[in-house]
Amino acid sequence: MAATVTESGGMKVITEVIPQTDPRAAQLDSTAPQPSSAQVKGFRKAQPKALGAIQIISGFTQISFGIALMVTEFPAPALTVSSGVYFWIGFLLVSSGSVLVETERRESIWLVKVCYIISGLVILATLAAMIIHSVEMGQDIPWCSILEGNKMTLLNCSQSVYILSHGINSVFILLCLLELCTAIAALVFGHKAMKQQDYTRMVL
Repeated sequence: MAATVTESGGMKVITEVIPQTDPRAAQLDSTAPQPSSAQVKGFRKAQPKALGAIQIISGFTQISFGIALMVTEFPAPALTVSSGVYFWIGFLLVSSGSVLVETERRESIWLVKVCYIISGLVILATLAAMIIHSVEMGQDIPWCSILEGNKMTLLNCSQSVYILSHGINSVFILLCLLELCTAIAALVFGHKAMKQQDYTRMVL
């Protein structure tokens, strides 16, 4: 066992080499922090449990409205219902939120990697959903027209019907913005956690 002392900037740095056969080596090895543990702790700075709860609630909201609108708009569904946007983004958000909450309970770098990947998918899905809702707002309401022969005849729907339709789409665009922000936060912190370099005490 050898120790060297060096001075730098008024400070003494003591370097000690401990053989592998020394009992202290096993103790140092067992207490050394695991790289994945430090990375998961870095990811937890994003408050994944809170982000996950937001995504789960948003996901169930999307699915619930999707079921209600699918029943209401039958047999002439609007673009959002016919595309199934409420369902595929809803299930994706519930899955993403569940993984985020799980990272609060388990220290696994693999969960962080899954969060990173699925957050990227959520970002793409929410952007697509916002486009679909925006396009629907610019279209005629399907149930305000009927097919007579080979021509579509517009019915005299009240203004409140259009206000309700545009209002629902506007609310879901705002909800998609919230979902987008949570996914971006999880993606950024997940990227930082995976790129984080860990420094552990070396045992020779």
